[in-house]
Amino acid sequence: MKNKRINLWKRLKPEYKKAIKQENKKYSYKMASIKKELKDTYWFTDVRYGIAYDVMRPNNLDFLGDAFKVECND
Repeated sequence: MKNKRINLWKRLKPEYKKAIKQENKKYSYKMASIKKELKDTYWFTDVRYGIAYDVMRPNNLDFLGDAFKVECND
């Protein structure tokens, strides 16, 4: 069985996506930047600091890794 990598945008928990979208609804360019970064990245340790902050802040997270599902069946 071959492992398939899943990008961080797909692994982001739905409630966190919602909070990020709500926080950035005035700034479509910022939301597009967050979405692009997470779609292009597979490991949360590779996410740039600013994007990590934009994911963590509206969700009151202390650790970026908590924002993502371990497995994804989508």
